[in-house]
Amino acid sequence: MTKFQNSRAIPVANVRPWWKEPYVWMVIAGPASAVVACAVTAVYILKGPDAVVSENAYQEGRAIGRQVQAAKPSMQPANMGRNHSATGGESDAKP
Repeated sequence: MTKFQNSRAIPVANVRPWWKEPYVWMVIAGPASAVVACAVTAVYILKGPDAVVSENAYQEGRAIGRQVQAAKPSMQPANMGRNHSATGGESDAKP
């Protein structure tokens, strides 16, 4: 018996290659998912710049609000339903 032989040594037949170990893939999965997320973000960034908000966006919004208030009577139930859902169910009627 040589000095390198040990009764506790792992037999060579039981050693699996590294790619068959599940813990290796768990360690690789974290950085790999970060690389994929960066690639997806880069695609969104490189598609083009964001739309610029116009200088008079507030006035445009106010004009849209006036159009909704001056809507035809046939549209009033839809407007009331939209307002009802936007306020969380608070009543528009005053006592």
